[in-house]
Amino acid sequence: MIDFVEGKLMSYSPTQVVVEVGGFGLVINIPLSSFDTNKRAGDQVRMFTHLHVREDILALYGFATEPERALFRLLLAVSGIGPPMAQKILSGISLKEFTALVDAGDAKGLTQIKGIGGKTAQRLILELKDKIGDIGFSEGIPGTVPHVSSTTNEAVAALVGLGATPAQAKTVVKRVSAKGDLSVEDIIKEALRNL
Repeated sequence: MIDFVEGKLMSYSPTQVVVEVGGFGLVINIPLSSFDTNKRAGDQVRMFTHLHVREDILALYGFATEPERALFRLLLAVSGIGPPMAQKILSGISLKEFTALVDAGDAKGLTQIKGIGGKTAQRLILELKDKIGDIGFSEGIPGTVPHVSSTTNEAVAALVGLGATPAQAKTVVKRVSAKGDLSVEDIIKEALRNL
């Protein structure tokens, strides 16, 4: 198993990075929670990793912190949750919020994560309630993004990808989001008009 990867960042997007290690370029899938808007191509990075092996594919998933990876692995143990869904869950909610919702048995709160329906939320609570306390986390973990909502985070990440600075993106998305419940696309369109 590959425990971590350390090398030069070659390309960087909110959901995938390429890290050069010993002359090889490793494609690593990441959740939004591990996306650090301060990183640039050429920077040295270190990511905790999980290698997912299937008959037809080897996929590497990377995380800024060990607790993120621990939650990802716990999610994979839940029936019906594969790596893409686990990555989406980590992108849609902070570790602290997820832990609180599972501990409280709040299925309705979990359905606020994009892609999680009522049955999946109930299964997450049932299968993780006794295990979730094993994950250590703290506020302000370097490289994590505060999750106001997955929609807001996706919009900020998209704007940064389009060339806005992180500070600009966060400010304009916050202002646009205050106008009401908008889709990611609508927030991005409106934010681009305001930049």
